[in-house]
Amino acid sequence: MRGLHWLYRASGLLSAASLVLICGLILAQVVARNLGSTLRDAEEFAAWAMAAAGFFGLPYALHAGSHIRVQVGTRFLAPAAQHAMEVAASAAGLAIAAYLAWYCTAFVLESYRFNEVSQGLVPVPMWLPQLPMVFGSLLLAVAFAERLVCVLRRQRFELSDAAELSE
Repeated sequence: MRGLHWLYRASGLLSAASLVLICGLILAQVVARNLGSTLRDAEEFAAWAMAAAGFFGLPYALHAGSHIRVQVGTRFLAPAAQHAMEVAASAAGLAIAAYLAWYCTAFVLESYRFNEVSQGLVPVPMWLPQLPMVFGSLLLAVAFAERLVCVLRRQRFELSDAAELSE
C-alpha cells in the first residue's frame, strides 16, 4: 500500500502545483494589463487549474485526515458501534466516490467523442482540462476502498501527524 500512499502524495503535489499555476496566470494577467495587453484565456485556464486543484486534492486530503468528520455523535457510542459507523461511513464514501469516478469518466469520454473544444479564443479540446476530474475521482475511490479495508482490519488509514506526511 506504500505505492498508493505515494500516489496520494503525488496527487496532493499536483493540487499544489495547480494552485501555483493559478497564481502565476493571475499575476501574468495583471502584469499584461498594466502593460496594455492581455493574456488570452487566462481566466479560463485559471478556472481549469482550480478544478484540477480540487479534484487532485481529494485523495490526499482523505489520506491526511483533512476531510470534514462529525465525531460528536459517535464519541458517546460503544466501541463496537463506533466501528460499525466507521465501516458504514467508509462504504458510503466508497460508493459516492465510485459513482463520481464513473460519471466523470463518462463525461470526459463524451467530450472526447464529440470533439468538444473550449469557447474561448484558444480552442482547447475539453477532455484535456477535464482529465484531472477523472484521475482525482478515481484515486479518491481507490483511497476510500483502502480506507474501508483498513477500517475492517481495525488499522488506521489516515496519517496521524506531520512526521508521517514526510515519509
